[in-house]
Amino acid sequence: MSESVLAKIPQRISFTETTSHAWSEPSRYEESKAAFESLGFRQTQAFVAFPQEWVVEFWLSSRPGLFAKIIDSKKRGVYSEVTVINRDGVAVSFENTEECKLKHRGPNKWVHCGLITPAQLVERALQHCQPNDASPMNLAECVNVDERSVNEYLAWRRSVGISADEVKQVVDHMKRQRLPEA
Repeated sequence: MSESVLAKIPQRISFTETTSHAWSEPSRYEESKAAFESLGFRQTQAFVAFPQEWVVEFWLSSRPGLFAKIIDSKKRGVYSEVTVINRDGVAVSFENTEECKLKHRGPNKWVHCGLITPAQLVERALQHCQPNDASPMNLAECVNVDERSVNEYLAWRRSVGISADEVKQVVDHMKRQRLPEA
């Protein structure tokens, strides 16, 4: 089963700008949008990641090394992510999703924070960065960092594979999520 999952992982993704997107969960998107606006983030462009086809809308911050994203994925729906980048280029993203049960590589990494607000994601990201540790970001740099991080993760995942234990944990987690509440 792990070989089957691994075979579906693309070699690379690339972002292509899109002029419009029908969000799969419009109310969740609007909640994230309002939260990022209230936190001082500036909405920019949306991009489609090919070949996996998720949509990511980038939000810039006036704080150096910090940006946010609203993502629409077939597997996870609409969720938010806040990324902090240190001067050495290491990116850490904090997302308001449940744990995926897969291992992540370092130094670039994604942290599943559970179902928390965008404001709480920003708080976590700010706790991670050191004073004067980052530089200002523009949209092209944010897109570049995100695309590079995803492609490095894909290459790492193909090189290490997916262990039987990871597959079992993911399957068990999915089963628990589908169980009706008592």
